[in-house]
Amino acid sequence: MGKFVFLLVLLLGSMQGLASDKKKIYVWRNADGVLVFSDSPKPNVKTDTVDVSNSPNIIQSVDASILSGKKDEQQAEQVTIEITKPSNEQTIRDNTGSVYINGIIRPSFKRGMSVVLKFDDKKVAGPQKSAVFILRDVDRGEHRVQLEVWNESGKVIAVSPSVTFFVHRASVNRPN
Repeated sequence: MGKFVFLLVLLLGSMQGLASDKKKIYVWRNADGVLVFSDSPKPNVKTDTVDVSNSPNIIQSVDASILSGKKDEQQAEQVTIEITKPSNEQTIRDNTGSVYINGIIRPSFKRGMSVVLKFDDKKVAGPQKSAVFILRDVDRGEHRVQLEVWNESGKVIAVSPSVTFFVHRASVNRPN
C-alpha cells in the first residue's frame, strides 16, 4: 500500500508540473502555401511559435436577462408604427382607385401583434398580421390613413401619424 501511495503522489506531482508548463505551437507554410500547425518544429523551415497556456480563456460576463424574456417596465421596448407608403400629401394617379398602404413597425413585429387600418377616421381593415393593405375603388379627392398596432388582448399599443394623400382619377363617368 505504501508503494501505491508513493507512486500516486509521484504521478500527480509530475502531471502538475506538465500542466504548469507553457506549451508552444509551431506554425509554418507548406509548399502549397497552406498553414501547418504542429507541436514540434520542422527542421530547415522558418517557423513561428505561439505560446499556449493551460489557463482557461475567461470572458467577461454578459447580461443574460434578455434570454429570460422578462423585462422591467423601464426596459420594455416602445413599439412604434409609421406609414411608408403613400407619403404625406402624395397624389396617387390611378383610374381604378387602388391605393397601396405600407407600414413599418419598430423594433419588430412580434407574436400576438396585429395591425388595423383606419381610412378617413374609420376602421376599414384588420386586425391582420401584416402592415400592408390595399384599398380598392377609392374615390377621387383627399383622404387620410392611419395604422394602429394591437397587442394579443386587443389593446392599442401604437398609432402611426396620420397621412393625407390625394387620389386623382381621369374620369368618374363610365362610357356605355
